[in-house]
Amino acid sequence: MASTNREKKRVQAAPSAGTAKSTRTIKTEKARPDAGYRQRRRFPESNSFHRQLQLLLAGSMPRLRQAVGGWFQNMRARVSELALRLRTTGESTRGRVQTVVFLAASITIAVFAVFQVLYTTATTVIFDGVELGTVANEEEAQKARLSVEQSISDVLGYDYTVADRVSYTTGLAFRSAVVDEVELEEALSENLRVVEHGYELYVNGEFIGATQTEGAFEELLEQVSAPYRSENTVSIDYRENVDIREADLPVERFTNLADAALLLNSTKAGEVTYTVEAGDVWSVIAQDNNMSNDELLALNPGYDIDKLQIGDVLLISNAVPYLTVVSVQMEYYTADIPYEIEYVDDDTMYVGDTRVITKGEYGAADTVARVTYEGTDEIERVIESETVLTEPVTEVQARGTMERPTWLPTGSFRWPTSGTISSRYGYRSIFGGRSFHSGIDIANSKGTDIVASDGGEVVYAGWMNGYGYLIQIDHGNGYVTYYGHNSSLLVGVGDKVYKGQHIAEMGATGRVTGTHCHFEVRLNGERQNPLDYLP
Repeated sequence: MASTNREKKRVQAAPSAGTAKSTRTIKTEKARPDAGYRQRRRFPESNSFHRQLQLLLAGSMPRLRQAVGGWFQNMRARVSELALRLRTTGESTRGRVQTVVFLAASITIAVFAVFQVLYTTATTVIFDGVELGTVANEEEAQKARLSVEQSISDVLGYDYTVADRVSYTTGLAFRSAVVDEVELEEALSENLRVVEHGYELYVNGEFIGATQTEGAFEELLEQVSAPYRSENTVSIDYRENVDIREADLPVERFTNLADAALLLNSTKAGEVTYTVEAGDVWSVIAQDNNMSNDELLALNPGYDIDKLQIGDVLLISNAVPYLTVVSVQMEYYTADIPYEIEYVDDDTMYVGDTRVITKGEYGAADTVARVTYEGTDEIERVIESETVLTEPVTEVQARGTMERPTWLPTGSFRWPTSGTISSRYGYRSIFGGRSFHSGIDIANSKGTDIVASDGGEVVYAGWMNGYGYLIQIDHGNGYVTYYGHNSSLLVGVGDKVYKGQHIAEMGATGRVTGTHCHFEVRLNGERQNPLDYLP
């Protein structure tokens, strides 16, 4: 009997020990939450009833298994105790049968309940021989497939289907293995990889590239604008319209970021022009745009570089940058303050002549300016503040009031005649050899008027080998002009002539190949290119 009581104690102690073990396990889980704990707290689960029920069942599995295990242990203890009692007391066969029936029914009910909790009828979706997941039924699987097909069709612009690549099998499955429709859609999309979420970059509506990496194009634009940034940069923008679009894209549309960077730093077809203004000269326009005269002429065939007209539009380049950085910078510098000029009348000087009596001096000011650049070209400068360091000193000039004789030089030259340039200044091939041409030839008909290019005194009027009938005018400022190959001369040595005075008539005297006026400009005896002086 004592032995029986000890067995009872051992049997009854088993559930207690198991319960204590479970209690310790739960405390450990509370003390050490799993790695996904914070994510579950941060991101709430699905609001669908089906999903919530699934999560409830999945979460209850450990506790259910523990409860069922404890129940089986209790039942085993009771059966052992009952068998012992039957052997000891010798109860009737009827009582034993009732007990066995009760136990069998209890076990059957328990097994059925466990089966219902752990298993369900569900549909498994198979794509190209690979199981994607298990959902509640085939209807839900079909809806997931159709949703994915429609999303891809919307992106591609035509009907897309995978029906012939998808199959379904329905049967028993663990409830914990069943997923919802959204998870199945994600799995199917991941396996297809026809469309991916990404970002596109456009400049003035032109596609530059696409990437799946969020923020990649923003970083690329930062790199492009980096050379224009400094500690004094106020803002960075772009002359062109820059647009980053987020969208679902066909995978073949994605490009390499290095190719996009190369494109943004290159140029594309597009015209850059310049409109001629008063005082512009062909050579200066070319120089300002880092070009030679011939390079500028190659872009503008048909133009006469010696006869630019105000308003002419010259092509400067056939390429423009894809992206032009517009930066606003604060600049700090010492600026000159211009001095004023005070005039004192002087009746011993001609009108238009001046003479410095007291030289002026620039002042200085600490200056803060807001400057806007397009690339490296300054397009606007706004003075924010100026602090005067030194005041400017006024310059005093004597200004002539005496009437100027008409023959005095003005300091500028006009065209000596009308016509076309038949030969330019510089080396040329003529009469079977190569020689240096010291002026320009202006061709027209015989008898065309030749006029003085500026006021001065005639120092030569007569025949000179090679020049034919020639006139030389000394302008009294180091300049002497030549007018050759005339048919007749209308002035003589010592005559004072004014700018535009008729001095000769065009001819073909001397060494010539046709009727024209040979015109030269010499400064202190050195030959100059006349086209550098003529408007």
